[in-house]
Amino acid sequence: MRYMIVSIFAILVLLCSMPRLHAQQPATSLTFRTPDGVQCVITADGLSSIRVGNREVAKGGWHCGSAEWYFKIGTGKVQTGKITEKTITVLNPTHARVRHVQQDIVTTYDYTFDGNDLTIAARVENSNDSDEMLAAQFSGLAFTFTQPPTGIMPVQHYTYFRFHGIGLCHPSHWQPIGGSYATDDGIGIGFSPWKTGLARTLIIWDYADWVKQEKGLVRNLAYTVVSSVPPLGARTYWMKMRLSTNKDWKFLLAPYKEYFQATYAPLQYHSDYRWIATTYANKSQQAISATNPYGFHEGAMRLDLPEGVKAFCDHYITALQQSNGQGMLIWGQGGDDPRGGMYRPDFDILPPEVEAQWPTLAQRFKDANLHLGVATRPRHMAVRANWKSDQIIDINPNDPGHRDMLWHRFKNMIDKGCTIFYLDSFGDSFEDVELMQYLRKQMGPDIQTFCEHQCDAVMPYSGGYSESTFSGDKEGKSGKYVLWSGLTNWEVYRWLVPGSQMATRLFQVQGKIPDGFEPMEHFFLSKGVQALLPNANPTVKNLKEIEAEFLDEKGQWKAK
Repeated sequence: MRYMIVSIFAILVLLCSMPRLHAQQPATSLTFRTPDGVQCVITADGLSSIRVGNREVAKGGWHCGSAEWYFKIGTGKVQTGKITEKTITVLNPTHARVRHVQQDIVTTYDYTFDGNDLTIAARVENSNDSDEMLAAQFSGLAFTFTQPPTGIMPVQHYTYFRFHGIGLCHPSHWQPIGGSYATDDGIGIGFSPWKTGLARTLIIWDYADWVKQEKGLVRNLAYTVVSSVPPLGARTYWMKMRLSTNKDWKFLLAPYKEYFQATYAPLQYHSDYRWIATTYANKSQQAISATNPYGFHEGAMRLDLPEGVKAFCDHYITALQQSNGQGMLIWGQGGDDPRGGMYRPDFDILPPEVEAQWPTLAQRFKDANLHLGVATRPRHMAVRANWKSDQIIDINPNDPGHRDMLWHRFKNMIDKGCTIFYLDSFGDSFEDVELMQYLRKQMGPDIQTFCEHQCDAVMPYSGGYSESTFSGDKEGKSGKYVLWSGLTNWEVYRWLVPGSQMATRLFQVQGKIPDGFEPMEHFFLSKGVQALLPNANPTVKNLKEIEAEFLDEKGQWKAK
């Protein structure tokens, strides 16, 4: 017994002399390395550091603020302010949760890594009991590049957005592509919206120094979503980054393509890439007279006269058949309206004399197995400005009455034999995308449409139209073709929406086209762009053979 007591005492002495074991401390950061070695660090500030080797590419944090001030929208009563409390919980080697407490909002961020991708889900809770926060903006990371970065990196001073508002957000003329990427000689960064549905978003790579601008190598990333957080409610905003030493734009934008195809429909129309003839039937207000009451060009453009329609069909149908064209588009099919309005929103209203000749025109094109089309203005309506002239105003895409009115106009012209439509002043706004989704559903896939302006989000529902320029010197020694919509944008559009259409006509020649220079039709077909030919006059004689190099007999691209 005595020996047992001594042994127990010895054990107790030994235990007391050992170092004390402390409870495991919670992790204060998560470090993740992508398969190709890009290191990301998540701290209580959020995404705090991005490194490649010994170089820190980005540092700072990631936090939420109200974007109402940015666009001058809302009441501004939901105050975000500085972060007063921040915590991090590392859930596993690829997942960390960060919580930020600010004045009227609490944001919980889930950072999840998968290969080269970082998905961020930010749940924003609004404690204001009377006001919603209309838009959220996420920012805080400053990227330092080794050279002026390249990629799709939208940038503009914040005052521009305060003046012009949310109409600049994607989809729009200012941000036609909703994803972004940036590269220098060592890293590629892709950034994409995620799980937004059809919503306005904005990605900005702001200059850290607006005096230096392009010479500055530091750019501040900011991402905005125009979707509201209701009073005493919450909303989760999602976004995705791809971080890699692979700088190929398709690799960096692959998450955006996935997002895009989940948000918008696949191609909704049947494409035909053969050339289309174009013409302007209307001349001018000054051409209106007793013998030409609708201001048409004379001769084959007199669509109000039997002999004019005959000459029109004889010329265009012959030219289209000889060179394998698919059909034609007519601007000013109703002549020049004395009330103005240029290409009229009421495009289906034809003068009685034109209305009387139209069945002959449509039947001849139908018998020749050719498409017939007209110019339209889907987003507008004409209302009286005064007794003699009209003004043009926007329609509301979300008004059922406006939509029905517009569809009635298209349906009227489809019933008159039209299967192609040019969409004037249309295609690159959030509202245009909404309206085109509706129109395509009504039209079905067999009607071709071509938007004068484009953004990526409209391309699943309509083809695009663009003017082109030949830019060269006066001596004809060099030059190039320029697509006004941008060949780079078009390359992204057709990658996002396989099978989509872009059509162009050569609008102007600056300088002199060199002898033997590549024909316009060949150049643009090589870029996936089909030709529009004013008055059915190709710039080369062997247009049919040029198209045969790229297209099959049904007007589809040949396999490369």
